[in-house]
Amino acid sequence: MKKIVLIATLLMIPTMVFAATPKTPVLGNAEVVNPTEIKWHFTNRAKDAVAFELWNVLSRSMLIRVDDPKAAFIDEKNIVPADPDQTCGRYIVAVNGKGERSFAQKETYPCVRTPPVVPPPPKVEIKDNNIIKVTVDPGANDPATAIGVYEARRGVWLSPENLFVAEPFMEPVGNWGADMGSTLAGLRPNSSYLFYSRARSVTGELSKFSAPVMIRMPAEPADAGAPVLDRIGETGNLRGEKLEQTFVTKSSAPVIAGLFRGDAVTVDLDDRPHAANISGGEGVKNFSFAPGTIGSGFHYLRLGALSAGAVHWTPTIEFYIPEKKPQKMI
Repeated sequence: MKKIVLIATLLMIPTMVFAATPKTPVLGNAEVVNPTEIKWHFTNRAKDAVAFELWNVLSRSMLIRVDDPKAAFIDEKNIVPADPDQTCGRYIVAVNGKGERSFAQKETYPCVRTPPVVPPPPKVEIKDNNIIKVTVDPGANDPATAIGVYEARRGVWLSPENLFVAEPFMEPVGNWGADMGSTLAGLRPNSSYLFYSRARSVTGELSKFSAPVMIRMPAEPADAGAPVLDRIGETGNLRGEKLEQTFVTKSSAPVIAGLFRGDAVTVDLDDRPHAANISGGEGVKNFSFAPGTIGSGFHYLRLGALSAGAVHWTPTIEFYIPEKKPQKMI
């Protein structure tokens, strides 16, 4: 009788069922959508999954939840662009209707680094007639991102060792103190510059160039009685034009001409003095100077009129000769 009661009692006890947690999703590819967004692809293996979560194994925290049983990826946004430490330790967790999670994770996605974004333009401060200070900022990029400063008019990069070099010299900001500023000394009065910033990640990926910053160094004051510039090469009718500009001539051997009062005109071209040819009688006279071939690029000119034993100078004049493109062979 006792056996019958025992069997009956056992039959009345509910069967204990241990629910299985959802199966772990299969990790797919990590897709870099843009510098601040990564799409983490995965394949669901849990038929009872109602949601998926992106977790960070390093912080042991959930980052993003997607309440969609058909989801095949999770977008993580607000990534720090060009972070040298990368985005690491990510994995996907499936969640069923009871809130149970698939924490049987055996691997994580490989670390991912996004490319840099365009940095802010460099900050350029004129400190003196021939000194400027250039400061850069990584902007939205990781602070350790390399920021190069490019001077577009001369096609050169700034560096601490040689401030104008022909190669892309872009060391990380901390290596040469660009956040504190880099000083360029010995610039010519009235010379002009066009600066851009560009970011580079540790893997060599480059951002686009920043917005440009154009500056012109202060010009010297004009002396009373200085010559009047009228022509540089084929660029004529310059009388009355402001000298605080960059004149352009296509001639590689430009004739420089104008008017003056006095006894003679000295032409200081690229730090070399020359005597100009003089024509005319008393009062206003003509002068001209033919330097021969001087080549493409920027050149700097000062004109001085000699009168009563004194020289009366113009400000420095900047002019530019474009490089001739080679003709195509037919």
